[in-house]
Amino acid sequence: MKIKIALLDLAQILNLRDKNNENIISHLKETYRDFNFKLIEDVAEIEIDDINLIPDDIHKNLIGLCEKGDFKKALSKAKKLLPLYPYSSELNRILAQIHFETDNMAQAEDYLISALKLNPKNTYALILMGNLYYKNSDTARALNYWNTALKFDPNDYYSLSNIGSLLAQQNHLTEAKNFFEESIKVNNKFPNALYGTALVHYNLKEFDNAFEMVIKAIKCSKPKEEVYENAQRLSIEIAKELTKNNLAEVESDIHYLKDDLIKKTGKEIDIELSENIDTPAKLEVAEYHNRDHHRLFYKKLDLTVPHLMLHELYHLELIAEARKLENNFLFTSNQSHQDKFFQKLNNYKTGLLKKGIPSENIIKLITSLFNGLNSQVFNTPIDLFIEHSIYSKHSKARPIQLLSLFKIISDGIKATTDKEVVRMMPKTIISKSKVLNLVNALWYKDFYGIDLIAEFKSNKIERKQAENFYQEYLEYLKDKEPSEEYELLQHWAEDLELDDLFELKKESINKSKTAEDVISDVNKDPYGLESKESDYVIEERKKFVESHSSDEVNTAVVMYMVEALDFFVSKPKAEIKKIAFEFGTLGMTGIDPSKNNYDVPSIDKKMSGFQALAYYYVSWAVGIPEMLPQLGMPFDKEYEIAQQAL
Repeated sequence: MKIKIALLDLAQILNLRDKNNENIISHLKETYRDFNFKLIEDVAEIEIDDINLIPDDIHKNLIGLCEKGDFKKALSKAKKLLPLYPYSSELNRILAQIHFETDNMAQAEDYLISALKLNPKNTYALILMGNLYYKNSDTARALNYWNTALKFDPNDYYSLSNIGSLLAQQNHLTEAKNFFEESIKVNNKFPNALYGTALVHYNLKEFDNAFEMVIKAIKCSKPKEEVYENAQRLSIEIAKELTKNNLAEVESDIHYLKDDLIKKTGKEIDIELSENIDTPAKLEVAEYHNRDHHRLFYKKLDLTVPHLMLHELYHLELIAEARKLENNFLFTSNQSHQDKFFQKLNNYKTGLLKKGIPSENIIKLITSLFNGLNSQVFNTPIDLFIEHSIYSKHSKARPIQLLSLFKIISDGIKATTDKEVVRMMPKTIISKSKVLNLVNALWYKDFYGIDLIAEFKSNKIERKQAENFYQEYLEYLKDKEPSEEYELLQHWAEDLELDDLFELKKESINKSKTAEDVISDVNKDPYGLESKESDYVIEERKKFVESHSSDEVNTAVVMYMVEALDFFVSKPKAEIKKIAFEFGTLGMTGIDPSKNNYDVPSIDKKMSGFQALAYYYVSWAVGIPEMLPQLGMPFDKEYEIAQQAL
């Protein structure tokens, strides 16, 4: 083996730079007296017989022992080999590595000097010498060795990244970033360097760059790898910082989108804070609630609420686009759909009864499953298009989207894998829910790299169906037309055999009335039978009233309770409590259902007897629920139905 190296480089490697040329040459001749050494025009030539090189199989065996952390065995074996291969640079380097890892720095340095004498271009030895000096806090000399190694092998992206990591650990962030960036130039998919760069940007508070790099690191690594786990954790921390930093811009996006939708729908959009909604954000479409304006409610729960507000507004945009082509559809379900669902789960219901679970609790449980599955069937395909729009059009919202979807998908994992849930719920229901949750997880992995798929503990059939759904979504996405989300919804429901839970009905909306008109009509016709409301509201109210009519339920009170719940949803708790006490005062003199013209100071309208009773009950149920039983009002069943109807 012949090694050619510039005299100055060799002098630097062997720490001879403080000597003059004559002394350097004299020293080198002494060092290499047992080898064929020549100096030709400031270039040194060192020739070592190949018989002195360590064989590949022995080298691999030693490296394997070191990688396993079995340094004691590796050291014993290497020492026995040294007399056989005294001129092996790599064997000396391995011995140095073992001593370095076991914190024997003096021995490590001795073996490194030997390794570099035998092969000054041994880049692993050069890097290790740099590491040794760096550990001894001699950063300048460490950088000399590292840069020399990279001069000989500039494409060694692994070593570049490792050097960057060492520098970053000691808070030499600028130098670390340079090495990471050089590593990425060689291999732009090397996750260690991408993660290292992200971490440096994070520590420098350059959060936008950090976010970009950490997502790349996640996408270029695999779950369970250390770099993947570290990058995923870092992505959450970076996203939290950016969510706070970008809040004003995301809120601005919300208002721009709102203004655009006002133009598209021809109706105002009220954005209101409410603590009386079940979800962090909720959209009420004007026509579905017989109003002349849309309402977007939100809770001040956590950082992710602005993402959910954007999400709700995009639901309205999809509706507006479909309406423009007169091709919007309504997702409707009634008692007949629910009855079919109950029939499917008849054996499940019987099993629960045998376990001693009360029939009333079973009915609530199965009803909850019916509503939950319908919600998933409706939302999953539509939400994919919405999240794509948010990702594509609102770059500043990506960090909050990452956080929000992480929580949503994690909740889906818990809902389909929790041991108690799995034990209690019908397997077929869990399976179908899991498939729809997996589709969301596939989108999330595609766009943010975070892979939560394995955590669903799905079987091959479930994964395959979810993958097929996701591929179908991607095909639609390429050239999506307005309203096509409903096609996708129907396809998936049919494939999951859930299409009998609902009906998609083409929407036909008449010109909306004013709020005063609506209230007047409700007073005249609490059943909604003569109303000029939208077809959707008429249809749904008729079905709802019919399906729950009985001698025990006052349907007029139910209808007014729905109105009352809608009235109170945006009001602060203190105001609701005040109104509740006003109704309490009114109730002291008695409320006659057959009379009209009841009122309270805080509500500027006259009410019928049933309407006043409904508002009275709801104000206490929402404002001071702990005192509700003291009223003794016989409307518990009506209130339960009204909550479902809303």
